[in-house]
Amino acid sequence: MAVSALSQMWIYGLYEVLRMWRDRRFQFKKLYDNGGIDLKIANLPDDDAQNMSTDIRRKQLELYRSDASYRDSIEKTWELLEPIFRMVELFRINLAKHCAPGKDGAIPRAPGYGRINRWCGAMDYELLDKDGYYQIMNRRDIADALRRTLKEI
Repeated sequence: MAVSALSQMWIYGLYEVLRMWRDRRFQFKKLYDNGGIDLKIANLPDDDAQNMSTDIRRKQLELYRSDASYRDSIEKTWELLEPIFRMVELFRINLAKHCAPGKDGAIPRAPGYGRINRWCGAMDYELLDKDGYYQIMNRRDIADALRRTLKEI
């Protein structure tokens, strides 16, 4: 049970990092396309010395606005990360929500019930996708895919 819980927590944490990355990319692109980056920068607080995040966000937005190669690298990186995000999303939704992505009425047979993979010892989970098909996946599959992708970035 402890291994299963840690495995699931790793998935949840990775999902949040990738979701934040995806959302930031979407927000920056939307602001850039609509000409709203300058307004967003102007509305970030200047006087909060305790919050370094606003300064970092300002610098990110300025770089996104002024550097086409930076924008291109973000898009290319997302193209590589999106398949991993979808794997993690499938995993997370089955385990945390006990349904398939985008299908609240589709209920997996054994959500959260991991089985030990006899070849590598990782916890295998039976996951229901949005089309109603099951696939077996474990945290190691995601970690291996992430390592391969990070080598390409």
